[in-house]
Amino acid sequence: MNNKGFTPLIFLLFVPVILIVLFLVSTNGSLLTQMASPIETYERAKSDLADIQKKVGVNVNWQFDQKTKNWQAIGVASNCPEPLVFPSPVDMSLVSGILYPGQERGGDYKPHGGFRFDNRDDNNIEVRAIFDGYILKASRYEDIGGEVQNFLFYVSNCGIMVMHDHLLTLSPKLQEVFAKIPLNKNGDSRTTEVTPKVYVKKDEVLATAIGYKSFPSGYAGRNVFVDFGLYDLRKTNGFDYDTAFRSKHPNIDEYGVYAVCWFDYIDAKDASLVKSLPAGGHEGKVSDYCK
Repeated sequence: MNNKGFTPLIFLLFVPVILIVLFLVSTNGSLLTQMASPIETYERAKSDLADIQKKVGVNVNWQFDQKTKNWQAIGVASNCPEPLVFPSPVDMSLVSGILYPGQERGGDYKPHGGFRFDNRDDNNIEVRAIFDGYILKASRYEDIGGEVQNFLFYVSNCGIMVMHDHLLTLSPKLQEVFAKIPLNKNGDSRTTEVTPKVYVKKDEVLATAIGYKSFPSGYAGRNVFVDFGLYDLRKTNGFDYDTAFRSKHPNIDEYGVYAVCWFDYIDAKDASLVKSLPAGGHEGKVSDYCK
């Protein structure tokens, strides 16, 4: 992917120049008056530069540390906008039911939720990015009936992460990305880190079809749905899982304790519709996160 114009790498090359300029500006034109405290002046310049970096999120990478069981920003993370409000990744007028995040579903614990589109004659649903970010990891795997499902995580510079599973037809851009990812078998959705970074923009189409085209127990032989999870990697959500539960669900530390109730972050128009829709699964509206 070719980057034109201003890039994080160019920014970093100019860091020494920026420090010198900030130092000279801070002297107010009189070096003699500042000679007694050059260290303080330099530290002040570094602090000013750090503030700039936090605004642009220079070259940050988010990683989960398996030893400390924490997400960490490698580099300087930008500040998240407050309040955090995002559009829905799908057209809410087409949604028939909501899969609630933070519940046991399908024999496993699901920190993520999702959207169901029952009573449709096709799988053609667009899924869009809800903010600017980069694809952290992804997988493609053969599942029911040999259909290939696509699964990804993308994350913003400030540490908000989105998960989508059961993407069926990817955008041309993502088709190129996923073509380089090994195809897993038998529903094995283990992910691969995506390198080099692939960036997505807010409102960019990620997929144009979702779910399963062939699903014997579904409406008209289909199962039209998409998983959607939202995670705040800056801090844990405060929900306490006991030791036995953690042993049964080993990914809790990576996802479960960072997942949030995305109902609370969707813009007001879509949030009211989300809460008014019926639950899309047998588990109903039970949720560890949504109260």
